[in-house]
Amino acid sequence: MRSIALTIIALFGYTIALADGFGIGHGPYLQNVTEDKVTVFFTTSAPSFAWIEVESDGWVEPRRFANSEAGLLDAYTKSYSIEINGLERGKQYRYRIVAKEMKEFRPYKITYGDSIATEWERFYTTDSKAKECSFVIINDGHDNAGKVRTLLEKSQLSSANAVIYLGDMISYSEREDVPYNGFIDLSTELFARNKPFIAVRGNHETRGNMARRYKEYVGTHEGRFYNIYYYGNTALIVLDTGEDKPDSHPVYGGINDFDSYRNEQALWLQQEIKSKRFRQCSNRIVLMHIPPYITGNHHSEQHAEKELSRLFTPIFNKAKIDLVLSGHTHRHIDIEPDGDERKFPIIVNDNNSVIDLKLTKEGIGVTITDKDGKVTLNKKL
Repeated sequence: MRSIALTIIALFGYTIALADGFGIGHGPYLQNVTEDKVTVFFTTSAPSFAWIEVESDGWVEPRRFANSEAGLLDAYTKSYSIEINGLERGKQYRYRIVAKEMKEFRPYKITYGDSIATEWERFYTTDSKAKECSFVIINDGHDNAGKVRTLLEKSQLSSANAVIYLGDMISYSEREDVPYNGFIDLSTELFARNKPFIAVRGNHETRGNMARRYKEYVGTHEGRFYNIYYYGNTALIVLDTGEDKPDSHPVYGGINDFDSYRNEQALWLQQEIKSKRFRQCSNRIVLMHIPPYITGNHHSEQHAEKELSRLFTPIFNKAKIDLVLSGHTHRHIDIEPDGDERKFPIIVNDNNSVIDLKLTKEGIGVTITDKDGKVTLNKKL
């Protein structure tokens, strides 16, 4: 699948407002924002042919983007993730969705219905020369969009570059609407049309008969849930910690393979930390749902903690990681470095608090606020 700029498209008089019978189902929301590209996710209420129009100061006319694979543009679908590429760093762009309902799709006859266009939205690409950045972090929402709203309202959302959902934002996937109801629709309402969220996969996102479709809802890098995001002089390492119990545990029915998956990520990270861009970063943050530390939870859940500690602690030490942020335990744990064995701190957030993370050349600021608005941690690293 590749995203292309459309140069010739015949438009039938579409409306700026959404039509009553056909419109946007979910979204738009931004994912994978970098210096030169961004992906826009959205759904339509009926099968359609849709694309993105983008405009910017200095452009003569809007540019149009759609997905193309083997000569065919995405069509007769309701789910879209369209990459907008060829952008410039640290620049503002405006975009909107244009879509045409496909009433009939036969081999030699296509019948279109309503045509729509959304309001123009804006976004910024990231800037490698930015001197500071900030993030809002929430974990373990477990389908409670009301709680997530409360925590976002207690945060510094307006000034944040992105929101980080640090895993277990849903409890399990058995219906198509679960991720939307749990946190995506709320994100679209409050911020995600204009700034992205980064979804770190937790162990609960791996559960349920639709868990293997989670990548249809959130941005991935080449289909993987682990990646490094760069914001100015900050590197955000996102790891996918998998399930908490051994792959052989009977509740998984023999269909999990997370031990080898964690090894795959360790090998990948060993190479990534050698890059010039990573080595030049002043702040190096790891985001992983399950912490690489034995927290004392139920014995069966310690398997992942032990494996993550064994695999990643030496790599984090070598990479000079400044801070690891995790969730999972539903309780706050502030873990200081212990000397030569682990040279980095770990902060585990509980399930009823929000983290405001601010990063500058001078260091890292971590503020944790609970759902009642009480600041429970204010720490400089």
